[in-house]
Amino acid sequence: MKKSRLIHYTLHENWRASGLVPEEVRQKLEDLLQTAYAPYSNYPVASIVVMEDNTHVVGTNQENAAFPDGLCSERVAVLAAKAAYPSDSIKAIYIMTGESERLPAAPCGSCRQVLHETEMRQSKPYQLFLMNRTKDALEFSGIQDLLPFSFTLPNK
Repeated sequence: MKKSRLIHYTLHENWRASGLVPEEVRQKLEDLLQTAYAPYSNYPVASIVVMEDNTHVVGTNQENAAFPDGLCSERVAVLAAKAAYPSDSIKAIYIMTGESERLPAAPCGSCRQVLHETEMRQSKPYQLFLMNRTKDALEFSGIQDLLPFSFTLPNK
């Protein structure tokens, strides 16, 4: 039996001109890129989690010489958001890489799983925006399209 699955996302070329990202979020992401601790990869990443009440929780990648003990930007932001606001829902997550020469980088597998489980915990999807600093952005209307075959535990 052959099955197929479509992945839905929107590519926004030249996202800066489109008004896709609120100005406050854009500026904060750019400022955050300067504070990422990425001396090993030289690949800064910044994230902002926007809660339902528009509270912003930020994160940057935090590398460590004892690889893989560092954390990715989106995990820092999402886990901090749920620790600080455990009963509040996430509305959107914006992730910006310092890269400008290619499509935005997608989260690693561990981050995809954390994003997925966070969405499952709140029982409703949130928007995810992946962007590079200057050119393009990918928009997802939920994490399922980013991780279509996610790991889940059986219902108890």
